[in-house]
Formats: sequence, structure tokens, C-alpha cells
Amino acid sequence: MRTISRLGRALTLAALLPAAAAAQQAGAPIENSWFWGLGGGRLSFPTYFHRVDAPMISADWLITRDRWALQVYGSQAYFTDSSTVTDPNSSGLRKVKMTDLRRIGFQGILFLPNWTWFRPYAGVGYSFNYVKQAEPIGTQFNSAAARDSAVSRVNDARAMAKATFSGGFMITWKHFAPYAQYTFMPTKGTGDWLVNGNGSTAFWEAGLRYNFGSAMEKMR
Repeated sequence: MRTISRLGRALTLAALLPAAAAAQQAGAPIENSWFWGLGGGRLSFPTYFHRVDAPMISADWLITRDRWALQVYGSQAYFTDSSTVTDPNSSGLRKVKMTDLRRIGFQGILFLPNWTWFRPYAGVGYSFNYVKQAEPIGTQFNSAAARDSAVSRVNDARAMAKATFSGGFMITWKHFAPYAQYTFMPTKGTGDWLVNGNGSTAFWEAGLRYNFGSAMEKMR
């Protein structure tokens, strides 16, 4: 009798395991979903003088399908530092004070081979990057026209659109999805933008996304 009882419990457990696995998978949906996320991290970028490291906050919207997704995002990094712009009225270069970097962009994401709950991915996209404030350093100008020229060059160098390349992963648990992501943006120096030193710009970030439901209208 004891053996039969044990066998019954074993059969019951075996019958429940597929249902439990299905419930776990249903509790961690990702396909055809809308995720909204908040995160933080660090920005590292080169200027003419040195490399700047700054704290950053971010928010994103992730629309998923089975093997790919579209990510739309925005972020802001906080710093006060200096860079340069080309200025023929100032021995070729004009020093500039700049504050904070904002960006908005999008990227296509491909989910790599994964487990049900762990999903690595790679992405390629485009972002618009904008220095919040910038002004020429120094008050010595040969003329009012030279001053206006310097201000105009600084304003023109505040914004730039760039391609981006990312890698990261999500861990899905019920409707929550913690994530970590690294983004690389080529920015090796030109005088057209305040981020103009040798090297590239990098974004490290981590945060939490939440699945708000299906991104596809259900058939009736």
C-alpha cells in the first residue's frame, strides 16, 4: 500500500510539472509585448582635452516580437566640462564650456539563442545627441562679428546624429524584466561636434522593464 501511495504521488507530480512549466512561461511573457523601462548608468565620451565620465538616467519603450524588437529610448547625462570648436578668430580653436548631454533614438534588436528567462540581444540603431548648454569661454574677441561667429559655431556644434551598436540581456520574471545594456557610438573627433576627442562614446546602463501587455490586437 505504501508503494502504491508513493507511486500515486509520483504520477501526480509528473502530471503537474508540465503545467507548472507552462505557468512559469506564461508568467514571463515577452513575444508581442510592450515593455516600458527606467534605468541608470554612466556615459563616457572623449573631448579635445580628456575623457569625460558622467552619471546618466534613461527611459525606454520596447516592442517585441518572437526573435526581434524595436527599442525607442531617451537619456540624459549630467556633467559640466570643456571642449573646443574650430574658430579662425582664436588661433584655430575656441574653448567651450558645456553642460549635460541628452539623446533620443531607436534601434532594432535581435534576440540571440536564449533560455526562457534569460534573453541576450544585439542591436543597431540611430540616436540624436544634444548638449544641453554650451558657451564660448573667454570674453576677448577682436570684434562683435568675431564674438557672434564664435557663438554661432558653438551652437552648431551642440547637436549631432550618430549610428549606435548595442549588446545586452533581459531576465524575464512574470511581468518584470531587469536588463543591462552596453552601447557603442563612434565619435572620433571632428570640429563639427563638441564630443570631438580621439576614441568613441560608450553608454553603460541597467534598469527594470515592465510588460504592460500585448502589442498586437487580439482576433475576435
